[in-house]
Amino acid sequence: YELVWEQQLSRPLRLTTCLFYNQIKDLITQQEQPDGTLIFRNTDAVDARGVETELEARWPGGWRGRVSYTFADALDTATDRHLPNSPRHLAKLNVVAPLWREKIFAGLELQGMSDRRSVRGKEVPGFVIANLTLYSRELVKGLEFSASLYNLFDKDYGDPPGPDFVQDIIRQDGRAFRVKLTYRF
Repeated sequence: YELVWEQQLSRPLRLTTCLFYNQIKDLITQQEQPDGTLIFRNTDAVDARGVETELEARWPGGWRGRVSYTFADALDTATDRHLPNSPRHLAKLNVVAPLWREKIFAGLELQGMSDRRSVRGKEVPGFVIANLTLYSRELVKGLEFSASLYNLFDKDYGDPPGPDFVQDIIRQDGRAFRVKLTYRF
């Protein structure tokens, strides 16, 4: 079930809020057999409830911004425990600034995630990372360019893997640079 409220607060500002409640039956989970092999089975039932909210702004001149937050509470109904790899809090902040004639832009994104637990119950710490992108839009007809720095501050963080891994945390990439060139015809 989902209830959404969307409101244009003023010319540049739009607010969206969503309340949700999901009941999932026969969730597919990976399970270890007595002989050590892993199989997928429809076993679990999950109740997930939460709220999402987003404030978006579009100003004259090409400036844009968005901030969003999600609270989610996903429980295994058989054990009344939170699902593994299921963060309770997610937050994002995006800002886009025009640099030249609404053709070249810079974008900054912050992403935050709260603690989670691995399938073996170990706590995986939350994190905040920043990404920075410089991109063009129709600088030359049909041509788009972008250069991005991901994990701008080289934050050490990880994600919990599935049960087929020995580790409780898989470290994610440090700072990474990507260039993308797209031509549409």
